[in-house]
Amino acid sequence: MGANESDLRRLEFVERAQFGSCFIIRIPPGENLIRRIQELLAAKEARRAAILSGIGSLRDVTFRNLAEGVELPVNKDKTIDTKREGPFELVSLVGNLIPMLGRPVTHLHAVLGTPDGQLVGGHLFDATVFDTVELVVAEIAGSRVVKGRDESTGLAEMKIAE
Repeated sequence: MGANESDLRRLEFVERAQFGSCFIIRIPPGENLIRRIQELLAAKEARRAAILSGIGSLRDVTFRNLAEGVELPVNKDKTIDTKREGPFELVSLVGNLIPMLGRPVTHLHAVLGTPDGQLVGGHLFDATVFDTVELVVAEIAGSRVVKGRDESTGLAEMKIAE
């Protein structure tokens, strides 16, 4: 059974927050990209952050994207994991880090360039830095947003903490 329009509208919210500290980060070769972002931001005590820019190169990439024609709610059976060895040019990386049950959830989307100039992308589920990744990350201050499982979508969605 799919989510109806009134279910989806109740997920909508707007919260005013500010950007706090801005972090310029370089991650060297061989590091797990997502784990290293979480570790570096935890060391700076940044519980919420926006990944504003990311460039560099990646290898051993896994995208987890929605399967064609799926309906809500989503579960793992309605996604497709695509694994690619690379290396790839990291053309664009954006996303956020929001806590869920006290732990950081890193939600990243990436566009990667192949050696022949083609582009691949989507929800970045796992990746290893090939030669470098350079990030610009802004801490989100004054926010009560957390991630929580949403029954309508089946996913971990942002919501205002009670």
